[in-house]
Amino acid sequence: MKRLFALLVVALFAFACGGSSTPGGVAVELYNLVAAGNYEKAADLIAYEGETPEAIAEQKAMITSLFKEKAGPQLEAKGGVKSVEVLGETLSEDGKQADVELKIVYGNDTEETEKVSLVLTDDGWKHSISK
Repeated sequence: MKRLFALLVVALFAFACGGSSTPGGVAVELYNLVAAGNYEKAADLIAYEGETPEAIAEQKAMITSLFKEKAGPQLEAKGGVKSVEVLGETLSEDGKQADVELKIVYGNDTEETEKVSLVLTDDGWKHSISK
């Protein structure tokens, strides 16, 4: 019974935080993955536009490399990511695109707001790099 209660608490907490099944949850997850150095998993949250599996693999490798060589060191220079908060989510009328406004607090206590665009794919919400 205690185990079931613990699972329910974890599930409720995940739901309350938005989870990664929402546009905001995916936007937060990307920042957290990059901050943790999990660049390949972060690259899985990008919507690629290649027509062949080879083209998609090439794009994913390029994004993974950019995360590792640019984004990771930039986050480290700011002391990492302390928190990422969803300030707002706007869905398109057809529900297939979303803009998410985030507040990022870095380890050095600086803050930024950023707007990211996501698209709904067969695999769930993904960051759009086409805009």
